[in-house]
Amino acid sequence: MTLKSLSSVLAAVLFLLGLSSAQAADKDVIDYRQNLMKSLGAHASGLGAIAQNKVPYADNLAYHADAIAAAADAALLAFEQNLPGGTSAANIWEDWDDFEARFMSLASAAREVAAAARSGGMAEAGPKMGGLFICKSCHDTYRTE
Repeated sequence: MTLKSLSSVLAAVLFLLGLSSAQAADKDVIDYRQNLMKSLGAHASGLGAIAQNKVPYADNLAYHADAIAAAADAALLAFEQNLPGGTSAANIWEDWDDFEARFMSLASAAREVAAAARSGGMAEAGPKMGGLFICKSCHDTYRTE
């Protein structure tokens, strides 16, 4: 094998390793986003169970709402990179302003619920909780199966 052909083979291997590395990084970003979304769902389920009196943990209401606000903020940042994949629909980045507004609205509503829960418990927080259960409307628009 000549030095020139060895250089070509080495360049090709390095190129392919770079692609594999980029693909792995993309998968990691998608996994991260999916984990954040699962977290949102888990905390919304916790709130629902408390609101329906299925569990006796009304004192945890503010914690779940705080977690939803934090996860919504983190998820929005995780979606800023235009990286289709997983169950994310491509129109997220085509209609970014609406997508961003939905996450910001969710985070804001969660903060309101947390504040209300701290000051007045379920009686004060309950009427504000409707703004937290918007997952389906967003998924119908921005998620693929």
